[in-house]
Amino acid sequence: MSAIRTSKFLSLVLRHEPGKIGIVLDEAGWTDIAALLAACAAHRVAITRDELTEIVASSDKQRFAISADGTRIRANQGHSVEIDLELPPAAPPERLYHGTVADALPAIRVEGLTKRARHHVHMSADIETATRVGGRRGKAVVLVIRAGAMAAAGHVFFRSANGVWLTDHVPAEYLELPPQRGAGTGSRAQKIMIAEHTLAACDSGRYVSARHEIVDLTYAIKRATRDTVLLDLASYPVDPEDGSYPPHVMRKRVLETAISVTGESTIEALRRLVANHDHVGCLNFASAKNPGGGFLDGARAQEESLARSSALYPCLLTQPAHYARNKANHSALYLDLAIYSPGVPFFRDDDGGWFDAPIECSVITCAAPNAGALREHGRVHDDEVAATLQRRSRFVLQIARDQGIETLILGAWGAGAFGNEPTVVARTFRELLELRNFRGWFREIVFAVLGGPGNPNHDAFVAELGDLRVLRIR
Repeated sequence: MSAIRTSKFLSLVLRHEPGKIGIVLDEAGWTDIAALLAACAAHRVAITRDELTEIVASSDKQRFAISADGTRIRANQGHSVEIDLELPPAAPPERLYHGTVADALPAIRVEGLTKRARHHVHMSADIETATRVGGRRGKAVVLVIRAGAMAAAGHVFFRSANGVWLTDHVPAEYLELPPQRGAGTGSRAQKIMIAEHTLAACDSGRYVSARHEIVDLTYAIKRATRDTVLLDLASYPVDPEDGSYPPHVMRKRVLETAISVTGESTIEALRRLVANHDHVGCLNFASAKNPGGGFLDGARAQEESLARSSALYPCLLTQPAHYARNKANHSALYLDLAIYSPGVPFFRDDDGGWFDAPIECSVITCAAPNAGALREHGRVHDDEVAATLQRRSRFVLQIARDQGIETLILGAWGAGAFGNEPTVVARTFRELLELRNFRGWFREIVFAVLGGPGNPNHDAFVAELGDLRVLRIR
């Protein structure tokens, strides 16, 4: 019998059916090893002591434990027979995970997670383990359990010897469940759940792809967060007035730049472009005061989409001064600040699907002036908004050029909730791109304006930029 089949047989008799081979478990689940081996042999499952020791040591989930004196063995958890594992209560992490399948969700929505024939509900501290467990019965669905809130409400948790978390019952109100059919992936609850799973992947440095493979993010996140910097236009190198070669730019120019306006999201454009371009960058339409905007609350704008799909949020958290200075400034024009994060790993699509492998994109995080708020309070004139937009757009292009970004994804920056006129935004970028300062520095610039033809922002950008197919060095 193979080691896997032997391990499954041991799980059966030590967890569920000790009487199948005539052994007896004590009240804590232990049985004598010599008696176990003899009973197995009598039922044509011959196991030597060395083989048993190897199975216990090599079990991927550490399913079994041998007593300190080496005479007894038991399963670590998962029993359906009446036993007491004598585990002390333990304080769980804020979030735990449970792997299941879609067919089980209707009952879970009503009952929560119940132990059924087992002694406890089983939970994992990481997403990948929960995914593997759920995948035994089909395509895995991973549920997030607000374990910290449960413990605060008086629910008791235990942790088995092999790291599995146990509790008697998880009420439905403590579960983050996928939306019911018809609710749509665009629902706020779904976006909150995606954000939580993304943060868990960033914290653990790993996620499980759609192929059920563990993908490591540790080095990519460490590098991106380490190299993230805050840039201030006031101290940034100034370009020559005549548009000649900036002495601080150490790179070669290209003969022409392709310009396009598409109906894609930023992430869709990134996935399309990254396969054939060396250094892709994008502009994050940032909140000036909150890293990631409202992505933890299920908001739907461009920054929130980027944060849900990548390790951008941990990068932004390294620069608290950006947000503190803007809050202290008390102006919706905001400050001429930007955060540059090189090689941010992106690993989810707009709907929360996991990539088979992460892709990297350098991100320029910069807030447009909030024209809508300024007009509402009558605190600034349109010409001041336009001047700020022009100055800050130029700053964004300078950063992209100076950091060696070859392919740049822009869009209707500030033309959504911030109320800037899309025609003004598009014209500002066109005028800047036609300057000598920016000709020949980018191979391709894509204005990804979600919505496509018929969307006011998209149509405004096509009207302003549609004839600007190629920029050439003059």
